[in-house]
Amino acid sequence: MNLNSIISKLQSIFGVTKSELVVVFFIVVGLLGGVIIQNLSGDKEQDKRSEEIADIVYHSLDSLAEIQRTSYIGSDINDSSFQELATADTLVKKDFFSSQKKKEFPSGKINLNTASKVELMKLPGVGEKTAIAILEYRQSTRFAKPSDIMKIKGIGPKKFEKMKEFLDVR
Repeated sequence: MNLNSIISKLQSIFGVTKSELVVVFFIVVGLLGGVIIQNLSGDKEQDKRSEEIADIVYHSLDSLAEIQRTSYIGSDINDSSFQELATADTLVKKDFFSSQKKKEFPSGKINLNTASKVELMKLPGVGEKTAIAILEYRQSTRFAKPSDIMKIKGIGPKKFEKMKEFLDVR
């Protein structure tokens, strides 16, 4: 039995091309060679250091995962010295795997001239892009009355009717 017939049989068994078979062969030979060299070296101190490094890496990854899981966007500052910051932002828990929830409307009125992006996004019909457009608009022009929000692209009379009960300008 020659090499070509062995390759042909392996190709038909695994359903791969000749190139794929060659790549797998070199990977397997490399792995086996690495295992043999590692066992022949017998450096127990190096193995211990490798395990310590692996423990550090796993601990770091666990810590990062925990930080990511418990991270929040926003502020929960209640200190009176940061009152402006506390009222300008809200606490929003990051949750990438939750099912789509119904939008939470604001509990009170939102001042168009001071509201944060997160607060503006609580308004009916306002997403991230519209909230950013509102923030950009108010950098050059203050809102004099709630209906001025209709000057923002994407907010017409129908959207304004849905959100006007939540709007305020001071």
